[in-house]
Amino acid sequence: MSAHNKKRNTGLLYEFLIHTISQALVDDDKRKSSRALKIIKTHFKPGTELYKEFRLINSIMKTTVSAESVASSILGEAKVAARSHDVDSLDREKSLLIRSINHQLNDDHFYDQQISEYRTFATVQNLLNSWRLKSADLSKMAEYEDQVVRWLVTPKTESNEQITTEGTAGSNRLLMKIMMKKLGEKYDDTLTTEQKSLIKAYAFSAASDDEKTITLKLNEIKGKLLNSIESYVDNKKEEKYLSDKLNEVKSGLLNEVKKVDDSVVAEYMLYIKLIDELSGGENV
Repeated sequence: MSAHNKKRNTGLLYEFLIHTISQALVDDDKRKSSRALKIIKTHFKPGTELYKEFRLINSIMKTTVSAESVASSILGEAKVAARSHDVDSLDREKSLLIRSINHQLNDDHFYDQQISEYRTFATVQNLLNSWRLKSADLSKMAEYEDQVVRWLVTPKTESNEQITTEGTAGSNRLLMKIMMKKLGEKYDDTLTTEQKSLIKAYAFSAASDDEKTITLKLNEIKGKLLNSIESYVDNKKEEKYLSDKLNEVKSGLLNEVKKVDDSVVAEYMLYIKLIDELSGGENV
C-alpha cells in the first residue's frame, strides 16, 4: 500500500484552499482569494466524484457518536459509499484539481499549510483508498478502521487556526477604531471558530451556486452584532463616544447586502471579532 500523499488527499486539499482564502482575505489579496474560491467552485462541484469523496470525508471528520458499535456501523455505510465511487474518474479529477492549484495559485507553500487534525485527514483518506483496493493490506486496513472509530467517539472541538497578517488593509476602519479604543491594541492574528465557519459558508455557497448558505450566515452574524451593540450601549451609557460609533455601525448594518464578495466577507469577519469584544465588555 502506498504511503499517504497529501497532494491527493481530498479533505486536505479543500482545507488548504479554505486556509488560502482566509489568509488572502485578511491580506486584502482579492485576486488570490477569488482564484482559490473559483477552484473550489470548479472542482468541488456537486455531482463530481471529487465532491462525493469530499462529502464522505467531511461527514466522518465532523461526526461524533456515543458508542463504538455505532461508529462501526457508520464505517460500514462509509465503506459502501467509498466503493461506489468511480475511482478512475476520481483520480482524473484530483489531477485536474492539483493542476489548477499549481498553475492558478502558484504558491510554493500551499501544500505545507498547518491543518488541525492533519493526521486524522490522512488516516481517513488512507482508509478510503484501502477499501477500494482489490488486494488491500488487511492489517493496515484494520489499523485505520480502529483509528477512525476512536475519532468518531471523540468529542469534536474546532481549534483556532493561526494566520499571519500585517494590519488590516481593506477592513472596515471604523470597526478597527472601535476595537482599538476599547482594547487599546490591534486585534490579534487569530481566526476564531466563527470566522472559520463564515469562510466555509462562503466557499460552499460559491461551489454550489447557492447563496442561501452564506446569506443565512451573514444574517445570523448581523443579528448577533445588533443585539450585542444594543446591550452594550444600554449598559455603558457613560461611554458616549464609543456608543455613538457603535450606533453608526448599527445604522450601516441595516443596509442590505446586494452582492456577497470578498470585501463583504472580510467586513463580516471583523464584525465577528467585534461581537466577541462587546460580549466580553464587562471584563475588559
